[in-house]
Amino acid sequence: MIAALIVAAGQGVRMGSRRRKQYLTLGDRPILTHTLQIFDGCRAIDRIAVAVPAQEIDFCRRTLTAGMTWRAPIAWIAGGERRQDSVYNGLQALGAEDGIVLIHDGVRPLITAALIERCIQGAQRWGACIPVVPVTDTLKRVGSDGTVERTVSRERLSMAQTPQAFRLSLILEAHRQARQNDWQATDDASLVERLGAGVHVVAGSANNIKITTPEDLRWAEVLLDS
Repeated sequence: MIAALIVAAGQGVRMGSRRRKQYLTLGDRPILTHTLQIFDGCRAIDRIAVAVPAQEIDFCRRTLTAGMTWRAPIAWIAGGERRQDSVYNGLQALGAEDGIVLIHDGVRPLITAALIERCIQGAQRWGACIPVVPVTDTLKRVGSDGTVERTVSRERLSMAQTPQAFRLSLILEAHRQARQNDWQATDDASLVERLGAGVHVVAGSANNIKITTPEDLRWAEVLLDS
């Protein structure tokens, strides 16, 4: 089994909108619908689970996927208080420990099938795989007084993206250990690293942006048009 777990339960406060950012329109469809369609169009994906706020599951069924033809079965899962909780809920809902799972931000709608395939192949080969892009800007470490402490070398530094792909048994164990030991992390690969397991990288995409602010949404519109 190869499953996609789409995480879309966040508040999206930096967007400054009354609607959650995953429901805002990009082109002619909601952002989350774009994301789901890309994964559904990837033939390697057998199942899709989507973590959204519990009180909005019916809304999502009615407005994001109704009236459309879907190849893969889609399950709507109640998200948790934190992203980490939402991922754990989704992993539990998949109901299996064999296979590969790709965990993806619902507000990265410009993901491509080629990148999805690279991540799947990486997870099948290594057990844990994430897409990254190189850091291109000069990095400065800034002190509490607002002055530069030092310039940080960007050599060997990369920015992590999603989908992050794992053997299902490995990422389940990482999340179980996190709950038992109160580990908190900003991405799922960090939890696997804490187990001592290796996380390999594949080339990400500069267009695979996460829509967080109004500026991101405007840039995504430009990329979509092009």
